[in-house]
Amino acid sequence: MSNKIIHIAEVCDSPEGKQYLFLREETNKEYRWYRESNANGEVATDVSAETVEEALRLARKQWHRHSYRTVICGFRYTLPERDEHGNNALYHQMAASLSTLNGIYFDEELGHNCYVQNASLEARKLWERLK
Repeated sequence: MSNKIIHIAEVCDSPEGKQYLFLREETNKEYRWYRESNANGEVATDVSAETVEEALRLARKQWHRHSYRTVICGFRYTLPERDEHGNNALYHQMAASLSTLNGIYFDEELGHNCYVQNASLEARKLWERLK
């Protein structure tokens, strides 16, 4: 069980105010959202899926009335044939890029070197806190 953070979102539906949701890879084929709690650390939610895309869609559906939004982790560019527009980066891709000296990391899913640019200050602060 790797349990690494794949992506992060934010909701505002409790008396505690805004809370972060962490999408974690529980097993090779299951992704589950965890809610950050001041009292208990992280608490598992009922929202899980077999793919990252499905987990993001289900989270949006579950918390759409509670100001659900994903944290902006920048844009991922593929090397050597750089995609000039880039794709929205997930948290784990941003973390991999920030963890290297030059920002270039090897993405095993794509089979290419990639780098991430323009991550929000909020995402960078979360990365510093969680690493």
